[in-house]
Amino acid sequence: MKTVITVLVNLLIGLLTMNAQTSATSSSKSSSQVTISISDDSGEKSYSRSFAIIDMEESFRIKIRFMKYMEGDVKSYLIDQFGKENMIIDDEAYLWRKEIEDDELYEVRLKDNKLRINVDKELASNKLIKKFERIGKELKSITSKNEN
Repeated sequence: MKTVITVLVNLLIGLLTMNAQTSATSSSKSSSQVTISISDDSGEKSYSRSFAIIDMEESFRIKIRFMKYMEGDVKSYLIDQFGKENMIIDDEAYLWRKEIEDDELYEVRLKDNKLRINVDKELASNKLIKKFERIGKELKSITSKNEN
């Protein structure tokens, strides 16, 4: 009988002191990098682009580095999507930013041949997140064009 009581007391103490386990946050990342070298009689040309979409639980990010000659196409596309009236030119960078009650909902920053997009998924609607996913796909297509 003493043994049964000891086992029950130890079991009760073990249950009271046991901590709940939490699940780890999951994140996914997809990226691609392309480097192409073309040789011809006039010399060697090189094409390089890096593209990353980082989709985490709390944020959605797009990071792109593209060829310098594509900057005009990327800028035109961003103006079509976010509007010229919402554009801020700051330190030679083009910036589109939206805030909700002093919290940053999204920021789009284009400087030279680098583009960074950050979206706070905790503040953004599903519709807005889908819009940025579509924008990411279209920017991937725009920055993968060959020079004409």
